[in-house]
Amino acid sequence: MPSGANSPTAAISVAAVFAVLVLSSSVAPAAAKMFCGSCDDICTASCIYADTIPRACAPQCDGCSPEACQSCLQALRQECLTSCGDSCRKNCT
Repeated sequence: MPSGANSPTAAISVAAVFAVLVLSSSVAPAAAKMFCGSCDDICTASCIYADTIPRACAPQCDGCSPEACQSCLQALRQECLTSCGDSCRKNCT
């Protein structure tokens, strides 16, 4: 197996794609029923406390450096917050 496939950057990229796919299928329908003033709270609950992100980062967090794990978690949470916020603001009432 090429060593590049095990790199933190490659794994973060794969995890980011996974998170976007999960978010695109689950956040938008819920956001359509939400008030615009609640977008930050909705996205915090969906992204910060979701167990999807730690599962997506498991390859970096199981046996790798703590820095790689934290980098993955922070990147996916930020991407989730941005995607969720954009979707919520587009679909809120």
